[in-house]
Amino acid sequence: MSNKKCYYAFEDQAGTTLEFQATSLRQAMVMKKKMARDLGIPKEAFDLTSISRKPAPSE
Repeated sequence: MSNKKCYYAFEDQAGTTLEFQATSLRQAMVMKKKMARDLGIPKEAFDLTSISRKPAPSE
């Protein structure tokens, strides 16, 4: 199994985006849970929007 990191992006209905690097989807889901909890938003509110090798460009 490759140990390369991908960028995972999650977004909720309000447009709040979480983007970070992880080595697997499982790790990304754990990180999403922790970040959502820190923001006070339920983890279920966030849907996966993209997986890429490069970060999304800043708008």
